[in-house]
Amino acid sequence: MSAAAKQTRKFWGWGIEEADLTQEERSALVRSMEQRFNLSGLEPAAPPRLEDIALPEPRIKPPDALAALCSTDKFERAGHTYGKAFRDVVRALAGDFSNAPDLVAFPKNEQDVTDLLDWCGGGKIAAIPYGGGSSVVEGVTPPEGYDSIVTIDMDQFDQVLEIDEVSRAARIQAGVFGPALENQLRPKGYTLRHFPQSFAGATPGGWIATRSGGHYATNHTHIDDFVESVRMLTPTGWWESRRLPGSGAGPSPDRLVSGSEGILGIIT
Repeated sequence: MSAAAKQTRKFWGWGIEEADLTQEERSALVRSMEQRFNLSGLEPAAPPRLEDIALPEPRIKPPDALAALCSTDKFERAGHTYGKAFRDVVRALAGDFSNAPDLVAFPKNEQDVTDLLDWCGGGKIAAIPYGGGSSVVEGVTPPEGYDSIVTIDMDQFDQVLEIDEVSRAARIQAGVFGPALENQLRPKGYTLRHFPQSFAGATPGGWIATRSGGHYATNHTHIDDFVESVRMLTPTGWWESRRLPGSGAGPSPDRLVSGSEGILGIIT
């Protein structure tokens, strides 16, 4: 992972703790907003402190074979409660983490993903695929109405596994963050050239699942313009499209996955 990925990510909003605004910067921002909108008396809201928030008790325990992959850590559960939409950040700032996932799982390989999804399916546990958590459409928000919820965080899937220098294609694990991905491609002289606003805090699996658009791209702008093949674990088994740079033979199966928002399976 990159150095940025190893820093402490905020559990309540965008960015990392080490790069947060100072109190002076917050005050200056408030004064600027007062002048711009002709307001007065605004005060900057203090970020929530982990020790001050309350989380519901986990309603499930993982089987012994999966216990090492699962965490009930308060920071992890709080940090996986919301995406990054405005309403998400507002609720987090208010200290409302009443719908936190029961467990956060960190699979290390595809067998771990299989075992976790088998357990969730057999126990009627809601499973949420999680990449960078930058969703703004409640794609990672635990749904209401379930007896128990497990968020499956893919951040251990953080490697570029292969670079084909003939076709200039790469086989990339789904959980690598944008900067770490570019750091692995750069020594070979390559770039993915996909730079959405969430670049520093999002992953290829999430980009594909959300049909991400790159705000700083030229020519091609959506991630599906770059996809040659996708591998995904569904509730009924593995699904993988043939690796083709392009095809005119009917509907593209990759388009089924692109934009699916995690409802069909976990992209690896």
